[in-house]
Amino acid sequence: MARATATTADKPAKASAKASAKVRKGSRTTLSEANLVDLGAERLASILMELSIDAYVKRALRLELFAEVSPDGLALEISKRLAAIAKATSRIHWRKRAAFARDLDLHLRMIQRLAESDPKTALALLMDFLDLAGSVFDRVSQPEGPIGEVFAEARDSVGDIATLAKVTPVDLADRVAQLILCDDYYVFGPLIAVAAPSLGATGQMRLRERLEAALAERPARSAGGYDAKVSVVRDALRRLADISGDVGAFIATFSETQRRFPAIAAEIGSRLLTVGREGEALAALEVAAPAVKPRGLLSGRAPEPYDPADLASWEDVYLDALQANGRQDEAQRRRWAAFEATLSIPRLRAFLKGLPDFDDVVAEDDARKIAAEFPRFEAALAFLIEWPDLAAASRLIVNRHGAINGADEDLLTAAARRLEGPFPLAATLLLRAMIRNVLTYGIAGRYKAAAQQWLEMESLAPMIADFGEFPSHQAFMDDLRALHGRKQGFRVELEALGGVF
Repeated sequence: MARATATTADKPAKASAKASAKVRKGSRTTLSEANLVDLGAERLASILMELSIDAYVKRALRLELFAEVSPDGLALEISKRLAAIAKATSRIHWRKRAAFARDLDLHLRMIQRLAESDPKTALALLMDFLDLAGSVFDRVSQPEGPIGEVFAEARDSVGDIATLAKVTPVDLADRVAQLILCDDYYVFGPLIAVAAPSLGATGQMRLRERLEAALAERPARSAGGYDAKVSVVRDALRRLADISGDVGAFIATFSETQRRFPAIAAEIGSRLLTVGREGEALAALEVAAPAVKPRGLLSGRAPEPYDPADLASWEDVYLDALQANGRQDEAQRRRWAAFEATLSIPRLRAFLKGLPDFDDVVAEDDARKIAAEFPRFEAALAFLIEWPDLAAASRLIVNRHGAINGADEDLLTAAARRLEGPFPLAATLLLRAMIRNVLTYGIAGRYKAAAQQWLEMESLAPMIADFGEFPSHQAFMDDLRALHGRKQGFRVELEALGGVF
């Protein structure tokens, strides 16, 4: 009893020491934790009671009191709230979603806090919290946004709390399987990796058995039919296979038709290469050599080209597989062909790396010539800026200025930054193109950026000794004023920066 009294007596002293450690920022009237401490406990308690007419504040205060006094009471309060949310079926109006997310977040924080003293109860509550995801997302029709972010944080908290709870691997596996099998919104896939350390080999095996059993019970769909539940379960099985390093189990989650997709073949091939199965990797990739999508996976529609990103992914792994199987010359031919077609810098670097000394210098010169003559101006400019060959980029801009697309803001802005010092004329031509595009089409959202570019162009003008075939700085400005002098929005933005239109 004396010990309890002493502990209670120590609390004010500890609180006082903690309060004194707060750093004061700003004046004494600034809303900060340090300044609020100065109001004193009684005054703050009075203010909080006045604010408790707000349901969220009242709930937060009650949970805080239970957290201080009774972990069992805190668990009961959390459980009641989760049960109430589970029973609700009404739509969550978009105006109320932020408040709902805040309420969810409050209870998640309290579960995490409870884990410090009672991790087993906290883990059970956390799993109940995650059970709500499907019904809550049904009420908002989307897993994105602040509500989804709270459930993602809850999902990612499972690993730490499970470690503290020391739950049996089999029990944890069964609970994770339950969540996966109800995952209609594809949010629990990452839970596999989060829970893996606590699952261990035994739990992972149990989880795999549960998922495979659920997969076997699903009725077969017609050819080309899609089953969302099957997709979720197979994704979980893939994640389990990756964790255990079982490439065979990973491959088994894809149908024969799916393995003919370049993106999927790339994933399979990369894993086979990692475990030293080079021949199998090459065979898996060659089966999926890009042409067109299999007709059967498009529900009877005509075949379509693959996504360029999928093709690039497949090509990356295929080149690695050729190399690993001793087919260096073929890999080099493909790298050079890919560069000629796309001006891919990664392909060129890999090609040059595989050449003997001095041969790479000649090949690099050839690559620069190909880039300078490449039909697509933007691709040529991007290559020469990134490689970099700024002199060649400057010549490209001057010689092919008619191909500059002023709407390509990201590329032109980056190129102008690189060129403005050594090649101010080339940089100016890019700035002119962007400004002209904004003013010609009246893109009000870009007026501020165009005003900044106007000032940059003015600063570069004295550095250009000869504009050659292009209008002088003054002539260009006069032309813009004559054509767009009535665009008051641009004038306002320019004058705000100190410029004159």
